[in-house]
Amino acid sequence: MGWFSKNKNKYRRHGGEGGGGASWKRRGCMFLGVGVAFVVLLCLGLKAFGAYGPHKLPNEVHSDPDALWPIKSGQFVNLYKGDFVLVEELPPEEGALAAAEPGEAESSEAGEGEPAAQAKKNCRPFYLSGWNAWDISRAGRIFPRNHKTVDNMTGRKALQKQFDRAASLGLNVVRAWAHTVDPMYPVMKSPGKYDEDGLRAIDLLLHEAGKRGIRVILSFVDNWKYRGGVDEMVDLSETAPERLYARPGDEDGDFDQLSLNETRKEYEVQRHALFFTDEGAKAIYKTHVETLLTRKNTYSGVLYRNDPTVLAWNLINEARCESWVVDNCEASLQSWVEEMSLFVKSLDPNHLVTVGSEGFFAREDYPGAREEDKVSDLFAVDEVNPASWAAQTGQDFLANHRLEGIDFATVHLWPDTWNQSSEAFQERWINAHVEVAGSKLAKPLIVQEFGKKEAPDAQNSTERDRVYQMVNGLVEESVAGRGDLKGSLFWNWEMDLLVGAKEDPYTLRDTDDTWDLIQSHALKMHNLSKSQVYSCDDFELHPLY
Repeated sequence: MGWFSKNKNKYRRHGGEGGGGASWKRRGCMFLGVGVAFVVLLCLGLKAFGAYGPHKLPNEVHSDPDALWPIKSGQFVNLYKGDFVLVEELPPEEGALAAAEPGEAESSEAGEGEPAAQAKKNCRPFYLSGWNAWDISRAGRIFPRNHKTVDNMTGRKALQKQFDRAASLGLNVVRAWAHTVDPMYPVMKSPGKYDEDGLRAIDLLLHEAGKRGIRVILSFVDNWKYRGGVDEMVDLSETAPERLYARPGDEDGDFDQLSLNETRKEYEVQRHALFFTDEGAKAIYKTHVETLLTRKNTYSGVLYRNDPTVLAWNLINEARCESWVVDNCEASLQSWVEEMSLFVKSLDPNHLVTVGSEGFFAREDYPGAREEDKVSDLFAVDEVNPASWAAQTGQDFLANHRLEGIDFATVHLWPDTWNQSSEAFQERWINAHVEVAGSKLAKPLIVQEFGKKEAPDAQNSTERDRVYQMVNGLVEESVAGRGDLKGSLFWNWEMDLLVGAKEDPYTLRDTDDTWDLIQSHALKMHNLSKSQVYSCDDFELHPLY
């Protein structure tokens, strides 16, 4: 605005009215001003749509330039030859020097009739070191006037405090929910109808994370909780059958199965599975996805699908379709993952997509199982899964992640929930997924959730530390050897915000010495990343970049 106003003043007519010359100058000035405005607007428009000049990787810093993992505008986390990478286009002179042999010089200008030299690019591996935080997507809605908070702190301040500490520890990724997490603060009120405050809270989460160089994995829907979950979308569907029974009461957000007889349990399991086949439920899900991907952040002004702060999308958190009750569960879930992953990609080609599952291996004789999706040549499924029930959850780790719309694989580890306290099992579970990811998927793998319960009165975190050391050790060994396991996110780090809130036994407290392990691991990941930068001149930007 300053440039245009200054030039407009430069050409303003001075002196009295009248005079043919003055009139001509005034008209000429008007045409010139309109022309300049048109050119400026045209250039801005072409730039916005990616049609202004050659496609280049931008270098404008999106985050604090002093951040350990700075986020540059338009610099998305990409995949290249099995790595998560940050790609940077080198200036012509640097590219020429990088391409030349020692003692040689290389001209950056092509001769007459010769094709222009290919732009030189560097790929820096991006190793994920972070945490899960289910509660941060509501933080922007918490105020001392409506809640009793620690030190009368606002949710925004608590969010900033957590992100500041995360950045100081060297963490670079947080996984959160892009849906309702608290019935008091809905995001989607009804199909296609949203609470603007709920969306603004997710805006805030992305904005504050981005400023500190922390990228975000967002999950579209939850398998477990009713609000913001699978069962709510089925109940809201116009094509799903009406409920025969009232929704069971919730216990900490999950419905209380202990009060149900076997008939009611099977009914709820069957109704839950409708999410993957019912057209109305799928339409609600797609509307939710589109609402988020096309939303403009009210703090940054950036569309979610254009925001490099977003690392990836989870289609669903821990999908379940119980094949011991519902026929063709594996096929239904596989079809849903394929349809929804391609739908997300059609709206957002910039970001990575994964399923979001625990990574259970399916029994190999289920209806529709394909020969190429079997893992029996590597190991016996029953020897790797945590228990026999795991093969009947509808998940098929290999088939689900082989799909074209899925960019990387995930595995979760829950020693307490699965009654698998043996470190030997835990290592075998992760290593089996690493083997499949490398030999059959050719895609990177992350441990997206892992945690260990700790009693509130525990004097130390020895048992938890063993699990963290084991997971971190496997990741560090893989990264150092350029293996297929590329990172991990621990569960859970809740904000210290609401007075009297029930504490998750998995969450880390400020006084836990486990933080020393987390910081040491994060800094190792950062240093390994810096030391492994390599040339990737043949990396191609997506045509819709």
